[in-house]
Amino acid sequence: MFGNALLSLLIADVLWQCLAYPSGSPGCKQDEAPKKDYDFVPFHSGPVNDENLPYYVNSTKSGKEWTVVIWAWNSYFKGFLLRVMPMNPSETVTGSYITMPSNTRSCSDTDATHSNANTNHLALTFVWKQSSEMSGDVYFKATIVHSKTTNYKITTSLPKFSVVRDPECGSSKECLSDCHGGTCTYQVSWQKNGNLIRFEFLQDFGAGNKYQALGLSDDQKMGNDSVMVCKAYGGKVEIEQGYNIPSMFKFRPITDPNDTEISVIETSQIDNVIRCVVERTINSTNPEVFSLSQPWYVLHSMGAVIDGNVSYHYTTKTASPSEVNFLSVGTVHTTAVSSTTTTLKATTTLQTTTSASNISPDPECGTTKGCLESCSGTRCTYMITWQKRNDLVRFEMMQMSLGNQYQAIGLSSDAKMGGDSVMSCKVNSGMVSFELGYTTGTSYLALPSLAGSGVRVLETSQTAGRVRCVVERTLDSINPKVFSLTQKWYLLRSTGPLAGDTVTKHSTKSASSSPVDFLSTSLVTEEQPDNLMVKIHGSFMIIAWVMFSSIGIVTARFFKNGWEGTTLMGQKVWFQIHRTCMVLVFTFTVSAFVVIFVDVGGYREVVVEESKGYLRYHPILGIIVTSLTVINPIMSLFRCAPTDRRRPIFYIAHFTVGTVAHILAAITVLFGMNIDRASLPAEASYIMYAYIAVFVIIEISLELLKLCQTQSDDASSHVAIEMKYIADKDEKSIKFEENPVIRKEIFLYFHIFLMVGFCSSLVVLLIMS
Repeated sequence: MFGNALLSLLIADVLWQCLAYPSGSPGCKQDEAPKKDYDFVPFHSGPVNDENLPYYVNSTKSGKEWTVVIWAWNSYFKGFLLRVMPMNPSETVTGSYITMPSNTRSCSDTDATHSNANTNHLALTFVWKQSSEMSGDVYFKATIVHSKTTNYKITTSLPKFSVVRDPECGSSKECLSDCHGGTCTYQVSWQKNGNLIRFEFLQDFGAGNKYQALGLSDDQKMGNDSVMVCKAYGGKVEIEQGYNIPSMFKFRPITDPNDTEISVIETSQIDNVIRCVVERTINSTNPEVFSLSQPWYVLHSMGAVIDGNVSYHYTTKTASPSEVNFLSVGTVHTTAVSSTTTTLKATTTLQTTTSASNISPDPECGTTKGCLESCSGTRCTYMITWQKRNDLVRFEMMQMSLGNQYQAIGLSSDAKMGGDSVMSCKVNSGMVSFELGYTTGTSYLALPSLAGSGVRVLETSQTAGRVRCVVERTLDSINPKVFSLTQKWYLLRSTGPLAGDTVTKHSTKSASSSPVDFLSTSLVTEEQPDNLMVKIHGSFMIIAWVMFSSIGIVTARFFKNGWEGTTLMGQKVWFQIHRTCMVLVFTFTVSAFVVIFVDVGGYREVVVEESKGYLRYHPILGIIVTSLTVINPIMSLFRCAPTDRRRPIFYIAHFTVGTVAHILAAITVLFGMNIDRASLPAEASYIMYAYIAVFVIIEISLELLKLCQTQSDDASSHVAIEMKYIADKDEKSIKFEENPVIRKEIFLYFHIFLMVGFCSSLVVLLIMS
C-alpha cells in the first residue's frame, strides 16, 4: 500500500517536471496590478536564470506602435512571459497588443505568454500599441524557457552597454561622458583639426526614439544656446543644428543646411549605439551657431524624439562648472542642474572603428550568404547579401556614396517594375535611413512605418563614403505589401536621386536573370541592362559633333576659296558641304535629345560619385547645346546678302552661336562618356582628348595659313559667293577662283579623314560596351 502511494507520487513528480504550463506562465495574471518581479521567476524546481542562454528580446518603435521580437539563436523555446515596462518607473503603462503570433495569448494590456507548451518557437513577433495618453517610452522584459526542466533566461530589450572608455581623452581629445567602470550610456568628444573642430556623439540607443544634445551657453542654464543634436528615430540617424530660444525653454532647429556650417562625416546606428561625427568651423557667420574660438559653458541633455522632433529632456541634464575652451585639450567636469542627476566626470568612452573606404568582396558569398554584387578585384561599387537565420533573413545593403541618393531592392513576380515589395537604403546629407515601400505600376509609395512588417533595422551607417543598411526580416509578414520570403522572387535593383528625403525615379535599374530563393546561398547574376537608347543617344551626339560639326565648321571658315570655282548643284562646293553637315548636326542632335528624353522620362539628374560632381552638368549642357543647335539654322533663314552692310552682324552672331555650341558639345560628350550608365572604358576619354587636341591644332594651323594668304591677296578676292548660281557671278567675284594662292583641299580631306576616324572609334567603343 505504501509502495503504491510512493510510486504514484514519483510518477506525478516526473510528469510535473516534464510538462510545461500548457496555458502559459502563471506570472501572466489578468487581475493583478502592478505586476511583481517574482512573476518572471518560473515555478519550476531546479532550473536557474542563465544569462548565457541564446535568447533575446528586441524592440523598435514607429509612432505609438512597438514591434517586439523574442527569438533564439540556433535554438528554440517553448515557454515565455513578455511584459511591457515603463522607462519612467513612476508612469503607468497603458496600451494593448494589436498583433499576436499563433500559439500565444495576452492576459492583460501589458502581458503576453504562450498558449501551447508543446510548440517549438524560433522567433515570435508582437506589435504593442501604447495609448495616446501615455507620453513616455517603454521597454520589454521577458522570461524565456527552453523547456520545463531546463534553465531559463530573464532578459530585456534594453541595450547592453557597448561603449568603452577612450584612452585619448585628456591627451588629444576633450571629452564628456557618464562612464563608470568602463561602460557608458553616452559620450561626446571634440578635437581640433586645422580650422575645424570634430565632434563625435555616441549613445546607447535602447528602446524608442532618442536624442543626445550638446549646447554652448553663456551660463549654466538653458536659453540662448547653440545646440547640436544627434538623434535616432524611425530607423535613421540624423544630426541637427539648432538654437534654444531665450526664456522659452524651446529648441528651434536651423532648417537651411547652408546656415549650420556643419559637415556631416558619419551617422550610424550599430548594435544599439547611435553615432554622429561632424566637423564644424571654428568661426561662424551665423549668430545662432556660436563661434568656437570663445569659451562657453557646455550643456548636455538626452531625451525622446517625438514625430521626428526633439522633445524636452527627460533623463540627464548637466552643465560644466566652468567655461570650456574648445581649442585646448583637457578634462571637462559637469555638474547636475537638476536634483535627479549626479555629477559627471570627464571621461569619454569612444569606440573608434576604422572602416575601409571601399566595399570589399564578401568571402561568405555562395557559402553562408546569398549575394548580388558588382565587384572588380578587391573593390565593389555595391553589394547586397542575404542570410537565413532560423525564421529570419538578414539583408545587408551596401553602396559607395554618390551624394544624396538611394539604393533599392525589389521583390517581384516578374523582371519588370510594378506590384513589387521594396526595401530602400537612403543617404541624405550624410544621414542614412532605411525605408520599406511598394510599387504600383511605375509609381513608388513608402510604407508609413515598419510596424507589423516583420522588419527590424539593425544598422544604418555611412563611413568613409560607404553607405550600409542591415535589417532582419521575418519569413512571413502580416502586411501583404511585404512579401513572404518562402517564395522565390525576381530581385530588382535600382539607384536614383532623392528629392529631399523622398525616393524619385531610378537612374539605373537591373533585374536578376531568374527568380531568387532567399532561403538559399545562391550567387545572383543580373540580366544585362538595356542600354540601347543610351547607345543611340551617345552615338548620335558623337556623329553630330565629332564628325559633321567639325567638318562643317572647318569647311566654312577656311575653304571658301577652294575648288577653283567649281560648283556643286549650282552652288559653291564649300557651302554645300557646310550646309549638309549642319543639317545633319541638327538632325542627329535633336534625335539624340528626343531619344534620351523618352528613355529617362523627362529631365533627370545624373547620379555620380562626389569626386565627379561636375558630371551632373551633363544634362544641363545637353539642353543648352540642343537649344543652340535649333537657334542657329533659324538665324540662317534671316541671313542678308554678302554685300549688305548688316552682313557682319549676322556673321558674328552665326559664328558665335556655332562656336559656343561646338565647344559645349565637346565638353558634354566628354562628360557623358564618364557617366556610369555609358559603361565606356577609359580609352574613350583618351580618344576624345586626342580629338580635341587635333581639332585645335588644325584650327590654329589653318588660321595661320589664312592669315598669310590674306596678307598676299587682293582684298577684292575675298568676296564670298554662297547662294549665287555660276551664271550670276561677275568677273570680280570669281577672280580668286581663277588664281588661287594655294590649293588647300588636301588639308580638308586629311581633316575629314581624322574626324571620321575619331568618330568611328568612339561609336564602336560605345556600341561594344
